[in-house]
Amino acid sequence: MMKLERLVLGLALVAAGVIGSPAFQHLSSVSGPNKLGPFASMRVHSSASSAESGVAAEGQVEVQSACTDGAYRSTGYRWTTRLNWRFKASSRPKGWSSSGTAATLARAANNITNGRNDCGLPDAISATNLYRGKTSRAPNIGSGGGCRGRDGYNVVGFGTLPSGYLALTCWWTYNGRIVEADIKLNKAYYHWYIKRPSGCTRKWSVEAAATHEFGHAFGMAHVSENLHPSLTMSPVIKACQSSERTLGWGDLRGLQALY
Repeated sequence: MMKLERLVLGLALVAAGVIGSPAFQHLSSVSGPNKLGPFASMRVHSSASSAESGVAAEGQVEVQSACTDGAYRSTGYRWTTRLNWRFKASSRPKGWSSSGTAATLARAANNITNGRNDCGLPDAISATNLYRGKTSRAPNIGSGGGCRGRDGYNVVGFGTLPSGYLALTCWWTYNGRIVEADIKLNKAYYHWYIKRPSGCTRKWSVEAAATHEFGHAFGMAHVSENLHPSLTMSPVIKACQSSERTLGWGDLRGLQALY
């Protein structure tokens, strides 16, 4: 019997400004079902997360710290092999070094597989990844935010996405397991940094955003921004915010449940 190949889902990380009141940006509508789960074979779907207010209704919800918040959501899909990925170095922001950018992305991937955290919690995650070098291939993600067909390569790169997307991950499954994942960081509408600049404004951390996106690549889904903003897998990131580089208790629990 022929196995069916499925593209499961793309998830976008949303940016929020930090000057004055947070200017949460979002895409008002997207094509395809806006939910997690498998879809019909050989169909492409994309689900963009929209920004929430970040304020609990009537002040009834107390925001927990990253080390005490155990919430997580997963897609239910996982890698059964090592994630070998490549970087489209030519896509990096102008003036950046290829090696420095690649090293930052590698740290982000390792933040997930090594369970990096500031909570003193051990790494009990069996997932692995390996950076395999530069490639001329681009992530199979369109400028409109749609996931394209898979090509057998896992690629991370910068490029154009809609203005409401800070970054986007697409992944493909085969027979219930993840077989490919691509990540794109939006350089058309956002300015990035590797080392946080003095007096930082309106710039976003590559490592923070990429850690979140690698979380998706390894099967993690978004948690509520209103209820769980301290976790890496919350869908909104503010300018100059770097806390997503270290996982919270819920992020670790989710990865440990998968691996």
